[in-house]
Amino acid sequence: MTVAGRSEEQPEPSATERRSTRRGPQAGQDSPVEVAEQIGQAAAELAQHLQDPAVLLSVPDTEQVLRSFSTAVQGMADGVTGITEWLRAAGHAGSLSGHSSAVADRLEHTARELAWLAETVQRAQHDHS
Repeated sequence: MTVAGRSEEQPEPSATERRSTRRGPQAGQDSPVEVAEQIGQAAAELAQHLQDPAVLLSVPDTEQVLRSFSTAVQGMADGVTGITEWLRAAGHAGSLSGHSSAVADRLEHTARELAWLAETVQRAQHDHS
């Protein structure tokens, strides 16, 4: 304790303070924008592939694709949640951060639905065998 009755230790920054001091990618890492662009391009290519009627997928492949979609969408939900927190910390509370939060919630719901669909496909495969 100091003479003023305060601890010499600095208090831990609040969540808002921590998030508002974001840093760029570390050496050797792609920036979040580059990673997002790569994911977007890969998703578009996969969508074209899956929409091709000539492409044959087994039931286990279909289940795995759905599980991977669920993981990707959950990652997007978590990312949008981080963006929402940053928006609030940067003073953009209100309709902008509210809309961002709603999108994150919808993405999280979609991720759960995709996981449920993958489980249903798996059960259908076992029931059909």
